[in-house]
Amino acid sequence: MPVDTRIDQSPYQEIDSEGPMNQRVTIVPVPRIIEMYNVSERELEQIGQASTAFAMHLVFFGITFGASMAFLMSLLTAELTNRQLALVWALFVLVLATVYFGVQVYRSYHDGRKGVRAIKNESKKTQAGVSARGAAGASQAGPGR
Repeated sequence: MPVDTRIDQSPYQEIDSEGPMNQRVTIVPVPRIIEMYNVSERELEQIGQASTAFAMHLVFFGITFGASMAFLMSLLTAELTNRQLALVWALFVLVLATVYFGVQVYRSYHDGRKGVRAIKNESKKTQAGVSARGAAGASQAGPGR
């Protein structure tokens, strides 16, 4: 549902700024359209969980990737007796942790987007149904009725 954001007075406002420079500032309001959707509690919780999961997995992806890289660099620069075995295990942990959290980031991001898309699609269907019923009711009534 679009909201009218017009201002009845002049679109430009000039005010004096406070501070050491004491300059004039011009404020130009920019109109925009805000669309609002009805969201059920279940849908709201679903979107909240998806966005929280996305943030958490992204944080752990960054932590494990950075820690694994630091661990790998320290293994490459240190003098170890069994260096090759340690290097293989470090690369294994690096790849495993990075892939796991990368996949989780991808899944949680797309789960959140899917929920938002479903809400938008259902709202558009509802609006189309209401518009079609209103038009059908007006045409059935006719001009003489």
